[in-house]
Amino acid sequence: MRARLQSLPYGWRLLLATITLGIGTGLVGIACHYLLEGVQWLAFGQDGSDLLQQFKQAGGLRRFLVLSVTGILAAGFWYVLQRRYKILSIRSQIDLVGDKEPALLAHILHASMQVAIVGAGASVGKEAAPRELGALIAGRLGKVLSLTIKERRVLIACGAGAGLAAVYQVPFASSLFVFETLGVSYRWKNFVLVLSSTYLAAWVSQPIVGHGAIYHMSLVHWSASSFFQAVIVALLVTPLALAFRFLASRASRKRRKNETILWALPLAFLVLASLAVFFPIFMGNGQVLAQALLSSQPIPYLPLTLVVKELLVYLLLRNGTYGGTLTPSFTLGIGAGYLVTLIFEAVGIHLDPALGMLLGATVFLGPTLQAPLTAIALSLGFTGQSWTLILPLALAAGVSYVIQNRWENKR
Repeated sequence: MRARLQSLPYGWRLLLATITLGIGTGLVGIACHYLLEGVQWLAFGQDGSDLLQQFKQAGGLRRFLVLSVTGILAAGFWYVLQRRYKILSIRSQIDLVGDKEPALLAHILHASMQVAIVGAGASVGKEAAPRELGALIAGRLGKVLSLTIKERRVLIACGAGAGLAAVYQVPFASSLFVFETLGVSYRWKNFVLVLSSTYLAAWVSQPIVGHGAIYHMSLVHWSASSFFQAVIVALLVTPLALAFRFLASRASRKRRKNETILWALPLAFLVLASLAVFFPIFMGNGQVLAQALLSSQPIPYLPLTLVVKELLVYLLLRNGTYGGTLTPSFTLGIGAGYLVTLIFEAVGIHLDPALGMLLGATVFLGPTLQAPLTAIALSLGFTGQSWTLILPLALAAGVSYVIQNRWENKR
């Protein structure tokens, strides 16, 4: 079978790889969706559309026990896995094409555990897992179909973008992510490969994952004053975003992998579990906190809540957890943007809180992903907003990008 596939003309093999990747990654998105919901149901009982309510109804004791046990299981799992296998990041998979192949089963289990712990309430993002699985599929397809090293690298990046598109239903933003964050060159051929795989993956997973916006909020409109607000939010929120990126990068670089993970990671989860007994808003990847803010629900001590949420993400990543920072960044940006509007409201300057949250999310995602265009598309895609908002969001992203570059040049 493999010999017959390799006998096909090269263009047909590349087309087959792209189509198979889109379909396969879409199925991965469905699997991640069911795994997440299954773990949530087992951990917290009755499924429901309101995740925060589901956490609350489970009771403080159950939340504490679930998170405590999750920490112990996750520590044992990653300690054993990393003693036997080397976990390759997506960037490493791209760079090492042709030299080293990631262990298939180990990476599937690794990604599955990331989704499972988020379902159990861990304060990290779930989006890294489908990206890694998409990249894994792409790497195998490229090898089986004997594509060139250059095309295999592009295909792995496409797989990562397709994984993001499948779970979040944001194919356009996911395509931008491939070019901006993973560094795929802006060539017509690459555009076709990226767009085909991401949109196909989103289409395949859509019947199960759903095609509506992840977060619910009223439509936001802009006016001339929105540009002033965009600049203000960018100036005040960008330093916070850079601080979070520094913490997340440091946590990933210094992540525990030796035997100390066996006590440090359960202890980190114990801290989260203790807080979750009284404050379930800290549970999960940040979706419940973001939705509460977007729905205008009161969050007592919001500045402290955001700081604690940020530190929880750092604590888990530093002590051995693997996971994404996309959703936590989006949540922290929503909160930071809202705080800016409250501060100006207190001194008599009225700013639109809904627009402030979208601006904050865009500004926070830009430095975290190192992708300002992706940040704009994600903010709009996640909340189902009109693309007419692109002007103030683009201004905020642009100002933030300038600040980020100046800060990096001074280091």
